[in-house]
Amino acid sequence: MPQDWKQTTLGKVLAPKGYIRGPFGSALRRNELLDSGIPVYEQQHAIYGVRDFRFFINEKKFQEMKRFETKPNDLIISCSGTLGRVSIIREEDPKGIISQALLLLRANTDVILPQYLQYFFSSKEGYNAIVSRSSGSVQVNISKRADIEQIPLALPPIYEQKAIVETLGVLDDKIANNTKINHHLEQMAQAIFKSWFVDFEPFGGVMPDDWREGTLSEIATVIM
Repeated sequence: MPQDWKQTTLGKVLAPKGYIRGPFGSALRRNELLDSGIPVYEQQHAIYGVRDFRFFINEKKFQEMKRFETKPNDLIISCSGTLGRVSIIREEDPKGIISQALLLLRANTDVILPQYLQYFFSSKEGYNAIVSRSSGSVQVNISKRADIEQIPLALPPIYEQKAIVETLGVLDDKIANNTKINHHLEQMAQAIFKSWFVDFEPFGGVMPDDWREGTLSEIATVIM
């Protein structure tokens, strides 16, 4: 580890009251969930990074549960089943509250960048640190707060954190761009296939006379 890096623990880099587990089920009952309003962040929002919401609450309930409010740069982490997946709340994300299945971490930005903390938990080391502290034979659940706050991490100076985040961010942008390109090419390939072999557009919408329909077994050996 470089000399200007420090070895610390998760609990020491969080803001005051920066460790928030989702509310108990009795605090947010199913009959209080609505089809519109202020969204409830669920486990899939941490696992997949999506922002499509199933459940909402009204303003009155939100004020009652304001302790569980999400804010920009908060980290949300899945707490059971598919454990340890992390997403960061972006500036454009709607305000909401976390569900019982999430852990919210709020970084002390004087000592650690939220994005650096996100990359740590996205790494093999950070992910294993959470999973190894979890328990449950049927449904795996995140460990108690005291154990999670003792997760060790190497802490570079802020200026080095910024450099690391910027470098990884460029790579993330390239990956996202390549994913979009691949998706576009896949859609083009599907459209061309449909045009030629389903709709027969190049042949006036009719299958050519010298073509015939066959079965998969005629051209391949199927091994189950």
